Amino acid sequence: MGSPPVITARWRNVAILSWPTEDGLLVPFLPNGLALDRWRGTAYISLVCLFMENLRVLGLPALPRKFAELNLRCYVRPTHGSDDRKGVVFLRQLVSSRLVALAGRVFFREPMLATALFHKCEPADPGNGPDQQSVRYRWANAGHDGELRVTARGDTYFAEPGSLDEFLTHRYWGYNGKSGQGVRAYRISREPWSLVPVVDHELKCDAETLYGPQIADAMAGPPASALLALGSESRVHLPTKLR
Repeated sequence: MGSPPVITARWRNVAILSWPTEDGLLVPFLPNGLALDRWRGTAYISLVCLFMENLRVLGLPALPRKFAELNLRCYVRPTHGSDDRKGVVFLRQLVSSRLVALAGRVFFREPMLATALFHKCEPADPGNGPDQQSVRYRWANAGHDGELRVTARGDTYFAEPGSLDEFLTHRYWGYNGKSGQGVRAYRISREPWSLVPVVDHELKCDAETLYGPQIADAMAGPPASALLALGSESRVHLPTKLR
């Protein structure tokens, strides 16, 4: 029997930009018991922005009820036995609430910091049809401003089995722990996300200040993938030690 959910919220407007990267860049971030997960032999990092609302803790309404998050993650899987609980390791997480950042560090041991972070969703251009939308995230961290804009248009779809879209979005476990030490795991219960075709995107980010020069180099070129997921109701379960 799994651990009970401790946090529930609706995740909305999940914007994901992803880049292929060298294994050696990411291995130092991995605690014992985890290995890099790869798509067609290549590891990836993703910059992810999302908006959370209707936050509840242990079933009770919590403050803040809504907030935005910016995270950088890589893709992993457990190494032991036949365990195929593929998930993510967060290299850094920024949220627009100091209380959420504190709770993330204390209870989930995630590298979570508070910063000014804003979310906006609006019709991108009425001349391109009523189904076009633009999702924007803006942030300011230690004086370094950034912005991610994703414009999408068309019918929603689900990621095809075996596709890069599926590899990036079908992730239902979070892992953390110090490199070379044990690892903690927590399950994320949600439905598979429906995606909207992305027709344009723009990223302004001082990646070197946020993540260091090596990761900034990996993010220097155009992303291999730009996705916009509508999101879903999500439940985050209590973390446990990975066995």
